[in-house]
Amino acid sequence: MNKTLIASALMLGMGLSGHAFAGHHDKAKHDRGERYLERMTEQLDLSSEQQEQLREIHKEQREAYRELHTETRDQVAEVLTAEQQEKMQAMREERREKMKERYQKRGEAGERRQRNQDY
Repeated sequence: MNKTLIASALMLGMGLSGHAFAGHHDKAKHDRGERYLERMTEQLDLSSEQQEQLREIHKEQREAYRELHTETRDQVAEVLTAEQQEKMQAMREERREKMKERYQKRGEAGERRQRNQDY
């Protein structure tokens, strides 16, 4: 049981931590994480206590990832010149806009799919 719990916690952390800085909306992240936890609960027959433990593990993992991400970004900024930092910032903004457009398209496609299922 312990190995299963540890493996599940690792899967949850790895599966969701990668999205922590991907520019997703908080609600979408939360919903995705909850859906994943629901599937794990059904497949592994998790108790409510185990579910809470996994939520806490994921929260800690996400916080650690954010700290590491911030630290890495700061270290990279120290290496780059001011001009390079400006270019890097522009690249990040461009990437955010592209991701935003992609997720809006996915949302629209999801709405169409849902309307089609309603008929």
